[in-house]
Amino acid sequence: MVSVRKWIVPAGVVVAAITSIGVQKRPPAAAFATTAPAQATAPGFNIQVVADKLVAPWSIKFLPDGRVLFTERAGRVRIIKDGALLPEPALVVPDIKAWVKMGLLGIELDPNFASNHFVYLAECYGGEAERDSWVRIVRYVLNGEKLESPTKLLEKIPGYLNHSGGRLACGPDGKLYITTGDADRPSDAQNLSSFSGKILRINPDGSIPSDNPFVNTPNAIPSIWTFGHRNSQGLAFEPKSGKLFAPEHGPTGGDEVNLITRGANYGWPTVSHDRSANGMVSPLIEFSPSIGPADAVFYHGAMFPELEGNLLVGCLRGEAIMRFTLDSSGEIIADVDRLLFQKIGRIREVAVAPDGAIWITTSEVDPPEGRNKENFDQVIRLTRGTDAPLPPADPALHPLGGVALYARYCASCHGQGNAPGPNSSLFDRKWQFGQRDAEIRRSIGEGVTGVDGHAFAGKLSTEEIELVLRFIRVREEIYGPR
Repeated sequence: MVSVRKWIVPAGVVVAAITSIGVQKRPPAAAFATTAPAQATAPGFNIQVVADKLVAPWSIKFLPDGRVLFTERAGRVRIIKDGALLPEPALVVPDIKAWVKMGLLGIELDPNFASNHFVYLAECYGGEAERDSWVRIVRYVLNGEKLESPTKLLEKIPGYLNHSGGRLACGPDGKLYITTGDADRPSDAQNLSSFSGKILRINPDGSIPSDNPFVNTPNAIPSIWTFGHRNSQGLAFEPKSGKLFAPEHGPTGGDEVNLITRGANYGWPTVSHDRSANGMVSPLIEFSPSIGPADAVFYHGAMFPELEGNLLVGCLRGEAIMRFTLDSSGEIIADVDRLLFQKIGRIREVAVAPDGAIWITTSEVDPPEGRNKENFDQVIRLTRGTDAPLPPADPALHPLGGVALYARYCASCHGQGNAPGPNSSLFDRKWQFGQRDAEIRRSIGEGVTGVDGHAFAGKLSTEEIELVLRFIRVREEIYGPR
Protein backbone atom coordinates (compact mmCIF):
# COMPACT_ATOMS: atom_id res chain seq x y z
CA MET A 1 0.00 0.00 0.00
CA VAL A 2 1.49 3.31 -1.08
CA SER A 3 1.99 5.69 1.81
CA VAL A 4 0.43 9.07 1.11
CA ARG A 5 -1.53 11.57 3.12
CA LYS A 6 -5.28 11.47 3.01
CA TRP A 7 -8.09 13.69 4.20
CA ILE A 8 -11.80 13.06 4.11
CA VAL A 9 -13.39 16.44 3.63
CA PRO A 10 -17.01 17.58 3.81
CA ALA A 11 -17.67 19.64 0.70
CA GLY A 12 -16.86 23.33 0.90
CA VAL A 13 -15.13 23.63 4.26
CA VAL A 14 -11.72 24.83 5.37
CA VAL A 15 -9.32 22.08 6.38
CA ALA A 16 -6.02 22.04 8.24
CA ALA A 17 -4.98 18.53 9.20
CA ILE A 18 -3.16 15.43 8.03
CA THR A 19 -4.42 11.89 8.50
CA SER A 20 -3.22 8.51 7.28
CA ILE A 21 -4.14 6.40 4.31
CA GLY A 22 -6.38 3.40 4.61
CA VAL A 23 -7.77 4.18 8.05
CA GLN A 24 -10.58 6.64 8.58
CA LYS A 25 -9.03 8.73 11.32
CA ARG A 26 -9.77 12.16 12.71
CA PRO A 27 -7.79 14.19 15.22
CA PRO A 28 -9.29 14.05 18.73
CA ALA A 29 -12.36 16.25 18.71
CA ALA A 30 -11.48 17.65 22.13
CA ALA A 31 -8.57 19.49 20.55
CA PHE A 32 -11.01 21.62 18.60
CA ALA A 33 -13.15 22.43 21.61
CA THR A 34 -10.53 24.87 22.87
CA THR A 35 -8.38 25.71 19.85
CA ALA A 36 -9.76 27.62 16.91
CA PRO A 37 -7.94 27.73 13.56
CA ALA A 38 -6.12 30.87 12.53
CA GLN A 39 -8.14 33.36 10.54
CA ALA A 40 -7.29 33.16 6.83
CA THR A 41 -7.48 35.83 4.17
CA ALA A 42 -9.19 35.20 0.86
CA PRO A 43 -8.93 37.56 -2.09
CA GLY A 44 -11.86 39.59 -3.28
CA PHE A 45 -12.71 39.51 -6.97
CA ASN A 46 -14.01 41.82 -9.64
CA ILE A 47 -16.09 39.67 -11.99
CA GLN A 48 -15.98 40.51 -15.69
CA VAL A 49 -18.10 38.51 -18.14
CA VAL A 50 -15.98 38.26 -21.29
CA ALA A 51 -18.37 36.06 -23.30
CA ASP A 52 -21.84 34.69 -22.62
CA LYS A 53 -24.71 32.75 -24.21
CA LEU A 54 -22.28 29.86 -24.78
CA VAL A 55 -22.73 26.10 -24.62
CA ALA A 56 -20.60 24.58 -21.85
CA PRO A 57 -17.23 26.26 -22.50
CA TRP A 58 -14.80 23.57 -21.44
CA SER A 59 -11.14 24.55 -21.69
CA ILE A 60 -9.14 27.78 -22.11
CA LYS A 61 -5.66 28.47 -23.48
CA PHE A 62 -3.79 31.79 -23.76
CA LEU A 63 -1.85 32.52 -26.95
CA PRO A 64 1.47 34.38 -26.95
CA ASP A 65 -0.07 37.28 -28.90
CA GLY A 66 -2.73 37.93 -26.24
CA ARG A 67 -5.62 36.09 -27.88
CA VAL A 68 -7.54 33.44 -25.95
CA LEU A 69 -8.73 30.09 -27.35
CA PHE A 70 -11.50 28.08 -25.72
CA THR A 71 -13.67 25.10 -26.59
CA GLU A 72 -17.44 24.85 -26.44
CA ARG A 73 -18.76 21.37 -25.88
CA ALA A 74 -21.17 21.85 -28.77
CA GLY A 75 -18.17 21.45 -31.09
CA ARG A 76 -16.75 24.94 -31.53
CA VAL A 77 -13.33 26.45 -30.86
CA ARG A 78 -13.74 30.18 -30.19
CA ILE A 79 -11.31 33.09 -30.07
CA ILE A 80 -11.36 36.09 -27.75
CA LYS A 81 -9.37 38.98 -29.19
CA ASP A 82 -8.83 42.36 -27.54
CA GLY A 83 -11.32 41.36 -24.85
CA ALA A 84 -14.16 40.49 -27.23
CA LEU A 85 -15.48 37.20 -28.60
CA LEU A 86 -15.00 36.88 -32.34
CA PRO A 87 -18.30 35.98 -34.02
CA GLU A 88 -16.84 33.26 -36.25
CA PRO A 89 -15.44 30.11 -34.62
CA ALA A 90 -11.88 29.08 -35.35
CA LEU A 91 -13.22 25.55 -35.89
CA VAL A 92 -16.52 23.72 -35.97
CA VAL A 93 -15.99 19.97 -35.61
CA PRO A 94 -18.41 18.55 -38.19
CA ASP A 95 -19.07 15.15 -36.62
CA ILE A 96 -18.97 16.10 -32.95
CA LYS A 97 -21.13 13.91 -30.70
CA ALA A 98 -22.33 16.33 -28.02
CA TRP A 99 -24.66 14.10 -26.02
CA VAL A 100 -25.21 14.89 -22.32
CA LYS A 101 -21.63 15.83 -21.27
CA MET A 102 -19.82 14.55 -24.34
CA GLY A 103 -18.65 16.88 -27.09
CA LEU A 104 -15.58 19.00 -27.74
CA LEU A 105 -13.61 18.83 -24.51
CA GLY A 106 -9.96 19.63 -23.80
CA ILE A 107 -7.65 21.97 -25.69
CA GLU A 108 -3.88 22.28 -25.31
CA LEU A 109 -1.05 24.18 -27.00
CA ASP A 110 2.13 22.47 -28.11
CA PRO A 111 5.19 23.37 -26.00
CA ASN A 112 6.67 24.82 -29.21
CA PHE A 113 3.47 26.58 -30.24
CA ALA A 114 5.29 29.85 -30.96
CA SER A 115 7.09 28.18 -33.86
CA ASN A 116 4.77 25.34 -35.00
CA HIS A 117 1.29 26.70 -34.06
CA PHE A 118 0.10 23.20 -33.05
CA VAL A 119 -3.13 22.91 -31.06
CA TYR A 120 -4.49 19.65 -29.62
CA LEU A 121 -8.18 18.85 -29.13
CA ALA A 122 -10.15 16.02 -27.48
CA GLU A 123 -13.23 15.34 -29.61
CA CYS A 124 -16.17 13.00 -28.95
CA TYR A 125 -17.60 11.24 -31.99
CA GLY A 126 -19.55 8.12 -32.91
CA GLY A 127 -22.87 6.79 -34.19
CA GLU A 128 -26.49 6.98 -33.15
CA ALA A 129 -26.26 4.42 -30.35
CA GLU A 130 -25.21 5.60 -26.90
CA ARG A 131 -22.52 2.93 -26.70
CA ASP A 132 -21.15 3.85 -30.12
CA SER A 133 -19.25 6.74 -28.53
CA TRP A 134 -15.55 7.50 -28.70
CA VAL A 135 -12.95 10.17 -28.04
CA ARG A 136 -10.10 11.03 -30.37
CA ILE A 137 -7.09 13.30 -29.94
CA VAL A 138 -6.50 15.52 -32.96
CA ARG A 139 -3.68 17.97 -33.68
CA TYR A 140 -4.45 21.14 -35.68
CA VAL A 141 -2.45 24.08 -36.96
CA LEU A 142 -3.66 27.56 -36.03
CA ASN A 143 -3.46 29.66 -39.17
CA GLY A 144 -4.54 33.22 -38.41
CA GLU A 145 -7.98 32.77 -36.89
CA LYS A 146 -8.68 29.26 -38.16
CA LEU A 147 -7.65 25.78 -37.05
CA GLU A 148 -6.60 23.74 -40.05
CA SER A 149 -4.76 20.57 -41.15
CA PRO A 150 -6.17 18.03 -38.67
CA THR A 151 -3.93 15.07 -37.80
CA LYS A 152 -5.45 12.25 -35.72
CA LEU A 153 -3.06 11.09 -32.99
CA LEU A 154 -5.31 8.69 -31.03
CA GLU A 155 -8.73 7.25 -31.82
CA LYS A 156 -11.29 4.84 -30.40
CA ILE A 157 -10.91 5.96 -26.77
CA PRO A 158 -14.23 4.84 -25.25
CA GLY A 159 -16.54 7.68 -24.24
CA TYR A 160 -20.01 7.66 -22.72
CA LEU A 161 -22.42 10.41 -21.68
CA ASN A 162 -20.91 11.54 -18.35
CA HIS A 163 -17.65 9.58 -18.25
CA SER A 164 -15.41 10.59 -21.14
CA GLY A 165 -12.44 12.28 -19.46
CA GLY A 166 -11.03 14.62 -22.08
CA ARG A 167 -8.55 16.85 -20.26
CA LEU A 168 -5.27 17.56 -22.08
CA ALA A 169 -2.04 18.94 -20.62
CA CYS A 170 1.54 19.15 -21.85
CA GLY A 171 3.97 18.30 -19.09
CA PRO A 172 7.38 19.78 -18.30
CA ASP A 173 8.80 16.75 -20.12
CA GLY A 174 7.19 17.94 -23.36
CA LYS A 175 4.76 15.00 -23.47
CA LEU A 176 1.00 15.23 -23.94
CA TYR A 177 -1.07 13.85 -21.03
CA ILE A 178 -4.69 12.81 -21.61
CA THR A 179 -7.40 11.81 -19.14
CA THR A 180 -9.98 9.19 -20.09
CA GLY A 181 -13.19 8.25 -18.31
CA ASP A 182 -14.28 4.71 -17.51
CA ALA A 183 -17.09 5.13 -20.11
CA ASP A 184 -19.50 3.83 -17.47
CA ARG A 185 -17.80 0.43 -17.54
CA PRO A 186 -15.96 0.57 -14.22
CA SER A 187 -14.07 -2.71 -14.52
CA ASP A 188 -12.30 -1.43 -17.66
CA ALA A 189 -10.39 1.06 -15.50
CA GLN A 190 -8.36 -1.91 -14.17
CA ASN A 191 -7.85 -3.41 -17.64
CA LEU A 192 -4.53 -2.41 -19.23
CA SER A 193 -5.81 -3.46 -22.67
CA SER A 194 -8.51 -0.75 -22.51
CA PHE A 195 -8.12 3.02 -22.82
CA SER A 196 -10.92 3.54 -20.27
CA GLY A 197 -10.20 4.99 -16.83
CA LYS A 198 -6.61 6.00 -17.55
CA ILE A 199 -4.20 8.85 -17.84
CA LEU A 200 -2.35 8.49 -21.14
CA ARG A 201 1.02 9.92 -22.17
CA ILE A 202 2.15 10.35 -25.75
CA ASN A 203 4.68 12.34 -27.73
CA PRO A 204 3.34 15.43 -29.54
CA ASP A 205 3.42 13.52 -32.83
CA GLY A 206 1.32 10.69 -31.41
CA SER A 207 4.17 8.21 -30.95
CA ILE A 208 4.76 6.41 -27.64
CA PRO A 209 7.50 7.54 -25.25
CA SER A 210 9.94 4.71 -24.61
CA ASP A 211 9.85 5.30 -20.84
CA ASN A 212 6.09 4.78 -20.47
CA PRO A 213 5.50 2.18 -17.73
CA PHE A 214 3.64 -0.47 -19.77
CA VAL A 215 5.53 -0.33 -23.06
CA ASN A 216 6.83 -3.87 -22.55
CA THR A 217 3.77 -5.30 -20.77
CA PRO A 218 2.00 -7.95 -22.91
CA ASN A 219 -1.46 -6.86 -24.13
CA ALA A 220 -1.17 -3.46 -22.42
CA ILE A 221 -1.83 -0.25 -24.33
CA PRO A 222 1.60 1.39 -24.39
CA SER A 223 0.31 4.95 -24.03
CA ILE A 224 -1.03 4.27 -20.49
CA TRP A 225 0.68 6.29 -17.76
CA THR A 226 -1.65 5.46 -14.82
CA PHE A 227 -4.87 3.48 -14.41
CA GLY A 228 -7.76 2.86 -12.04
CA HIS A 229 -9.44 6.24 -12.61
CA ARG A 230 -13.18 6.82 -12.73
CA ASN A 231 -13.44 10.12 -14.59
CA SER A 232 -10.71 12.71 -14.21
CA GLN A 233 -11.35 16.01 -15.97
CA GLY A 234 -8.43 18.00 -14.62
CA LEU A 235 -4.64 17.96 -14.81
CA ALA A 236 -2.22 20.40 -13.16
CA PHE A 237 1.57 20.29 -13.06
CA GLU A 238 3.17 21.99 -10.06
CA PRO A 239 5.77 24.26 -11.70
CA LYS A 240 8.58 23.89 -9.16
CA SER A 241 8.45 20.15 -8.52
CA GLY A 242 6.91 19.02 -11.81
CA LYS A 243 4.47 16.84 -9.87
CA LEU A 244 1.15 16.11 -11.53
CA PHE A 245 -2.15 16.48 -9.69
CA ALA A 246 -5.52 15.29 -11.01
CA PRO A 247 -8.99 15.93 -9.56
CA GLU A 248 -11.40 13.07 -10.15
CA HIS A 249 -15.17 12.55 -9.99
CA GLY A 250 -16.21 9.90 -7.46
CA PRO A 251 -19.34 7.75 -7.18
CA THR A 252 -21.99 9.49 -5.04
CA GLY A 253 -19.39 11.46 -3.17
CA GLY A 254 -15.82 10.25 -2.96
CA ASP A 255 -14.50 12.99 -5.24
CA GLU A 256 -10.72 13.07 -5.18
CA VAL A 257 -7.54 15.02 -5.70
CA ASN A 258 -4.74 12.63 -6.64
CA LEU A 259 -0.98 12.94 -6.88
CA ILE A 260 -0.16 11.14 -10.13
CA THR A 261 2.81 8.78 -10.14
CA ARG A 262 4.14 6.84 -13.12
CA GLY A 263 2.50 3.41 -13.51
CA ALA A 264 0.35 3.68 -10.38
CA ASN A 265 -3.08 2.12 -9.87
CA TYR A 266 -5.63 4.53 -8.38
CA GLY A 267 -8.06 1.83 -7.40
CA TRP A 268 -11.32 2.38 -9.24
CA PRO A 269 -13.61 0.45 -9.03
CA THR A 270 -11.94 -1.82 -6.46
CA VAL A 271 -11.68 0.99 -3.92
CA SER A 272 -13.21 4.43 -3.60
CA HIS A 273 -14.09 6.94 -0.88
CA ASP A 274 -12.02 6.19 2.25
CA ARG A 275 -11.31 2.56 1.37
CA SER A 276 -7.84 1.35 0.41
CA ALA A 277 -6.08 -1.77 -0.82
CA ASN A 278 -2.55 -2.98 -1.21
CA GLY A 279 -0.97 -1.82 -4.43
CA MET A 280 -3.55 0.91 -4.98
CA VAL A 281 -2.99 4.60 -4.34
CA SER A 282 -5.60 6.39 -2.24
CA PRO A 283 -6.31 10.08 -2.87
CA LEU A 284 -4.59 12.93 -1.12
CA ILE A 285 -8.04 14.33 -0.43
CA GLU A 286 -11.53 12.88 -0.68
CA PHE A 287 -14.69 14.97 -0.75
CA SER A 288 -18.02 13.64 0.47
CA PRO A 289 -20.59 15.00 -0.32
CA SER A 290 -19.53 15.57 -3.91
CA ILE A 291 -18.03 18.86 -5.10
CA GLY A 292 -17.85 17.82 -8.78
CA PRO A 293 -14.17 18.69 -9.37
CA ALA A 294 -13.31 19.77 -12.90
CA ASP A 295 -10.07 21.39 -14.07
CA ALA A 296 -7.19 22.47 -11.86
CA VAL A 297 -4.34 24.97 -12.08
CA PHE A 298 -1.49 26.20 -9.89
CA TYR A 299 -1.64 29.93 -9.34
CA HIS A 300 1.43 31.95 -10.20
CA GLY A 301 1.01 35.64 -10.85
CA ALA A 302 1.28 39.13 -9.44
CA MET A 303 -2.43 39.91 -9.21
CA PHE A 304 -3.24 37.61 -6.25
CA PRO A 305 -0.09 37.17 -4.14
CA GLU A 306 -2.09 35.45 -1.37
CA LEU A 307 -2.82 32.63 -3.84
CA GLU A 308 0.77 32.17 -4.97
CA GLY A 309 1.57 28.48 -5.31
CA ASN A 310 -1.96 27.40 -4.40
CA LEU A 311 -3.78 24.67 -6.32
CA LEU A 312 -7.15 25.93 -7.58
CA VAL A 313 -9.86 23.46 -8.64
CA GLY A 314 -13.08 24.42 -10.38
CA CYS A 315 -16.16 22.77 -8.87
CA LEU A 316 -19.39 21.99 -10.68
CA ARG A 317 -21.69 20.63 -7.99
CA GLY A 318 -19.72 22.55 -5.37
CA GLU A 319 -20.21 25.86 -7.27
CA ALA A 320 -16.88 27.31 -6.18
CA ILE A 321 -13.15 27.37 -6.71
CA MET A 322 -11.49 25.11 -4.15
CA ARG A 323 -8.12 26.39 -2.95
CA PHE A 324 -5.37 24.12 -1.61
CA THR A 325 -2.10 25.14 0.04
CA LEU A 326 1.05 23.13 -0.70
CA ASP A 327 4.35 22.68 1.09
CA SER A 328 7.78 23.36 -0.42
CA SER A 329 7.92 19.89 -1.99
CA GLY A 330 4.65 20.43 -3.86
CA GLU A 331 2.35 18.33 -1.67
CA ILE A 332 -1.00 19.50 -0.32
CA ILE A 333 -0.73 20.21 3.38
CA ALA A 334 -3.47 22.52 4.62
CA ASP A 335 -5.99 25.31 4.12
CA VAL A 336 -8.68 23.96 1.86
CA ASP A 337 -11.25 26.67 1.32
CA ARG A 338 -13.77 27.71 -1.30
CA LEU A 339 -13.77 30.93 -3.26
CA LEU A 340 -16.83 32.47 -4.94
CA PHE A 341 -19.09 29.88 -3.33
CA GLN A 342 -22.53 29.96 -4.99
CA LYS A 343 -21.83 33.40 -6.48
CA ILE A 344 -21.48 32.37 -10.14
CA GLY A 345 -22.71 28.82 -10.60
CA ARG A 346 -21.15 25.60 -11.80
CA ILE A 347 -17.45 26.32 -12.45
CA ARG A 348 -15.58 24.03 -14.83
CA GLU A 349 -12.39 25.61 -16.12
CA VAL A 350 -9.90 27.54 -14.00
CA ALA A 351 -6.98 29.08 -15.88
CA VAL A 352 -4.36 31.71 -15.02
CA ALA A 353 -3.65 34.37 -17.64
CA PRO A 354 -0.18 35.85 -18.21
CA ASP A 355 -1.22 39.01 -16.32
CA GLY A 356 -2.23 36.95 -13.26
CA ALA A 357 -5.99 37.26 -13.79
CA ILE A 358 -7.99 34.07 -13.22
CA TRP A 359 -10.30 32.95 -16.03
CA ILE A 360 -13.15 30.55 -15.39
CA THR A 361 -15.96 28.99 -17.39
CA THR A 362 -19.42 27.94 -16.28
CA SER A 363 -21.39 24.80 -17.11
CA GLU A 364 -24.97 25.73 -16.35
CA VAL A 365 -26.42 23.97 -19.39
CA ASP A 366 -25.16 20.57 -18.18
CA PRO A 367 -27.90 17.96 -18.17
CA PRO A 368 -29.30 16.98 -15.77
CA GLU A 369 -27.75 19.29 -13.15
CA GLY A 370 -27.73 22.50 -15.17
CA ARG A 371 -30.31 25.22 -14.64
CA ASN A 372 -30.22 26.98 -18.02
CA LYS A 373 -29.82 30.44 -16.56
CA GLU A 374 -30.38 33.44 -18.78
CA ASN A 375 -27.23 34.46 -20.74
CA PHE A 376 -25.31 31.40 -19.56
CA ASP A 377 -22.90 29.80 -20.14
CA GLN A 378 -20.07 32.27 -19.69
CA VAL A 379 -16.34 32.89 -19.87
CA ILE A 380 -15.42 35.08 -16.90
CA ARG A 381 -12.27 37.02 -16.02
CA LEU A 382 -11.51 37.55 -12.34
CA THR A 383 -9.36 40.50 -11.36
CA ARG A 384 -8.49 41.91 -7.98
CA GLY A 385 -11.26 43.27 -5.80
CA THR A 386 -11.44 44.07 -2.10
CA ASP A 387 -9.81 41.59 0.26
CA ALA A 388 -12.34 39.85 2.48
CA PRO A 389 -11.35 37.81 5.56
CA LEU A 390 -13.03 34.52 6.17
CA PRO A 391 -15.51 34.48 9.09
CA PRO A 392 -14.00 34.14 12.57
CA ALA A 393 -13.69 30.57 13.74
CA ASP A 394 -15.89 28.91 16.32
CA PRO A 395 -14.64 25.56 17.68
CA ALA A 396 -17.89 23.88 16.69
CA LEU A 397 -17.54 25.36 13.20
CA HIS A 398 -14.00 24.08 12.80
CA PRO A 399 -13.89 21.92 9.65
CA LEU A 400 -12.79 18.91 11.61
CA GLY A 401 -15.25 19.63 14.37
CA GLY A 402 -19.03 20.01 14.31
CA VAL A 403 -19.23 20.94 10.62
CA ALA A 404 -17.56 17.74 9.46
CA LEU A 405 -19.33 15.50 11.92
CA TYR A 406 -22.75 16.91 11.09
CA ALA A 407 -22.05 16.62 7.36
CA ARG A 408 -21.05 13.00 7.71
CA TYR A 409 -23.66 11.69 10.12
CA CYS A 410 -26.66 14.03 9.98
CA ALA A 411 -26.90 16.06 6.76
CA SER A 412 -28.02 13.28 4.44
CA CYS A 413 -31.25 12.88 6.43
CA HIS A 414 -31.77 16.24 8.12
CA GLY A 415 -30.41 18.66 5.54
CA GLN A 416 -27.61 21.16 5.79
CA GLY A 417 -27.84 24.91 5.93
CA ASN A 418 -31.00 26.14 4.29
CA ALA A 419 -31.26 23.02 2.14
CA PRO A 420 -33.85 20.59 3.53
CA GLY A 421 -33.32 16.87 3.89
CA PRO A 422 -35.75 13.97 3.60
CA ASN A 423 -36.37 14.08 7.36
CA SER A 424 -37.12 16.96 9.70
CA SER A 425 -34.63 19.77 10.16
CA LEU A 426 -32.46 19.92 13.27
CA PHE A 427 -32.27 23.69 13.03
CA ASP A 428 -35.88 24.72 13.66
CA ARG A 429 -36.26 23.78 17.35
CA LYS A 430 -39.10 21.37 16.56
CA TRP A 431 -37.29 18.24 17.69
CA GLN A 432 -39.55 15.22 18.16
CA PHE A 433 -37.47 13.46 20.79
CA GLY A 434 -36.62 16.26 23.21
CA GLN A 435 -35.23 19.78 23.02
CA ARG A 436 -32.94 19.88 26.04
CA ASP A 437 -29.22 19.35 25.59
CA ALA A 438 -29.28 16.06 27.48
CA GLU A 439 -32.06 14.71 25.27
CA ILE A 440 -30.29 15.72 22.07
CA ARG A 441 -27.04 14.19 23.31
CA ARG A 442 -28.87 10.93 23.93
CA SER A 443 -30.49 10.96 20.48
CA ILE A 444 -27.14 11.61 18.79
CA GLY A 445 -25.10 9.20 20.84
CA GLU A 446 -27.50 6.30 21.34
CA GLY A 447 -29.87 6.67 18.42
CA VAL A 448 -33.64 6.81 18.47
CA THR A 449 -35.54 3.60 19.11
CA GLY A 450 -37.56 2.50 16.12
CA VAL A 451 -36.04 5.02 13.73
CA ASP A 452 -34.18 3.28 10.91
CA GLY A 453 -30.60 4.40 10.31
CA HIS A 454 -30.36 6.38 13.56
CA ALA A 455 -28.17 4.10 15.65
CA PHE A 456 -24.90 5.89 16.31
CA ALA A 457 -23.97 4.13 19.51
CA GLY A 458 -20.20 3.78 19.68
CA LYS A 459 -19.56 5.79 16.52
CA LEU A 460 -19.15 9.21 18.11
CA SER A 461 -17.09 10.05 21.15
CA THR A 462 -18.44 12.23 23.94
CA GLU A 463 -16.39 15.14 22.61
CA GLU A 464 -17.74 14.63 19.09
CA ILE A 465 -21.32 14.56 20.32
CA GLU A 466 -20.69 17.89 22.06
CA LEU A 467 -19.41 19.40 18.82
CA VAL A 468 -22.46 18.24 16.87
CA LEU A 469 -24.73 19.65 19.56
CA ARG A 470 -22.83 22.94 19.53
CA PHE A 471 -23.05 23.06 15.73
CA ILE A 472 -26.84 22.64 15.90
CA ARG A 473 -27.16 25.31 18.60
CA VAL A 474 -25.18 27.94 16.66
CA ARG A 475 -26.91 27.21 13.36
CA GLU A 476 -28.14 30.79 12.96
CA GLU A 477 -24.58 32.08 13.31
CA ILE A 478 -23.73 30.27 10.08
CA TYR A 479 -26.85 30.50 7.98
CA GLY A 480 -28.58 33.63 9.20
CA PRO A 481 -32.28 34.08 9.98
CA ARG A 482 -34.69 31.41 8.83
